[in-house]
Amino acid sequence: MQVPKLKVLIEAGAVGEVEASYATGAEGWVVWIAYASRRGEQREVLERQRGGARGFATLDAAARALAGLGLPAFRVNAAGLAGEEEPP
Repeated sequence: MQVPKLKVLIEAGAVGEVEASYATGAEGWVVWIAYASRRGEQREVLERQRGGARGFATLDAAARALAGLGLPAFRVNAAGLAGEEEPP
């Protein structure tokens, strides 16, 4: 999901849970956005402008980006940070 789409969803009040999780294959932290749609709840990763998952080097950088979009609260999943697998 790219930022313009996210902004529309925020304005519509459709954004549900926001989660930052550590991805070993990506550039650190990635952000997952859950939102309500006509087909039920959807979940997408925040993307770069040119496509692909947007990676954040630090959790602080992810927090600043989300706060700047109006999403100051989010859940953190640090399972990948310790080399563990993500829970199902």
